[in-house]
Amino acid sequence: MLTRSALALGLKGMIVAAGFGMQIVLARTLGPEGLGVYATFLSMVTVLSVTGGFGMPLAAIRFIPVYAATGEAARLRGFIRTAQWLLATSSVGIAAAFWLAFALTPSLRDQAGHALAAAAIIPSFGFVTLAAGMLQAMGQPLRAELLAGLARTLLVGVLVLVAGLLGLADPAVALWLTALAAAIAWAAALPAVRRAMPVPRCGPRSTEDRRRWIDAGLAFVLAMAAVSLVERLDTIMLGTLVGAEAAGVYSVASRLALTVALASTSVLSLMAPAMARQAAAQDTDGLRRTVAVAVALMVGLAAAIAVVLIAALPWLLPAFGRGFEDAAGPLAILLGGLVAVAACGPGGGLLALAGHNRATVACAFGAVILDIVLCLLLVPVFGSEGAAVATVATLFAQAATQAVVVRRLLGVDPTLLGALRLAWRSSGPGARGEGQG
Repeated sequence: MLTRSALALGLKGMIVAAGFGMQIVLARTLGPEGLGVYATFLSMVTVLSVTGGFGMPLAAIRFIPVYAATGEAARLRGFIRTAQWLLATSSVGIAAAFWLAFALTPSLRDQAGHALAAAAIIPSFGFVTLAAGMLQAMGQPLRAELLAGLARTLLVGVLVLVAGLLGLADPAVALWLTALAAAIAWAAALPAVRRAMPVPRCGPRSTEDRRRWIDAGLAFVLAMAAVSLVERLDTIMLGTLVGAEAAGVYSVASRLALTVALASTSVLSLMAPAMARQAAAQDTDGLRRTVAVAVALMVGLAAAIAVVLIAALPWLLPAFGRGFEDAAGPLAILLGGLVAVAACGPGGGLLALAGHNRATVACAFGAVILDIVLCLLLVPVFGSEGAAVATVATLFAQAATQAVVVRRLLGVDPTLLGALRLAWRSSGPGARGEGQG
């Protein structure tokens, strides 16, 4: 498990590096304004692709291992076929509605070409994400990350670079190429999914559990859509309320700040198996110790990455080309805020691992409402800096709320302060006396 976790962490680092490279190619090819148009539309359809997926990628992780372990081949085949059908119909319908909203609205009609290209991304992202979910469910998470994350990101960068060298690159072309890259990654994942399938593909199918699949998918998709919207609402609001150039510059800061968030997700992926077992066994003392280690690692990694990025700014931002120097201000706000968010601990992950889905969804939707209000108040007045403040304030409020809920429901303080208190109690005179006894 440790070997796989280390490999997964290294692979995520490669995905981040590939994302940096892709962002540099896009910035130098499209310029600040073109990148802003691309980033705004990509943020919109990324949120919609989560909704269009109908929650089936996460539902696959829940149901496929159960059916494989119990030998229920008919239900496994039925789930896969149902998941594919639900994703195809919902994603195509949402993509069509998205394009029609631009094509039929007079004030948005001049953006209909960009909207059509962006709409093509919705089903492409949906299918590659479903394939990745199936691979994870079948015990191949590294291959899922490789195909859905690294390969797709590299393809976007290469295709846009070629288009730029040919003099064909603009935001609409970049969006079409993003959809094409996702489709290619999905096609490459299909043989791996078929080989990994634990039962023969042909045979009877059972859809007796269809209602359970749909209910689970809806619960997952609500939480996922809320999280995705919070992550991208700042870019969407900037592009809508301020302009494409401001959104383009901000998208660079947002991409760089994602590396700090990677620290939290990487640590959670390492510690999640132990936390899940301890939560299920109601081992509160063990869970407290594991969470204390997790939050200490999260804060340490996040702070180290933030310091490195701040120190590298004089060399890092010029790599994106002229006009991106203004990303330094919002990036500093995002980095500081994300370190503070890391200090709140893995509350959201703990709630999900412990099965408190209702609390998870409530916190996520509260964060969406707060983010919308703060963006509407701050973005028109303060621009990119206002968007950064709205984002980190929302994420901190969400993480702090999750920490309070975790403490009430599980009896565990997941924050850095809780870890320090636990360390103080463990090293106090009473603890030493008990150890000597």
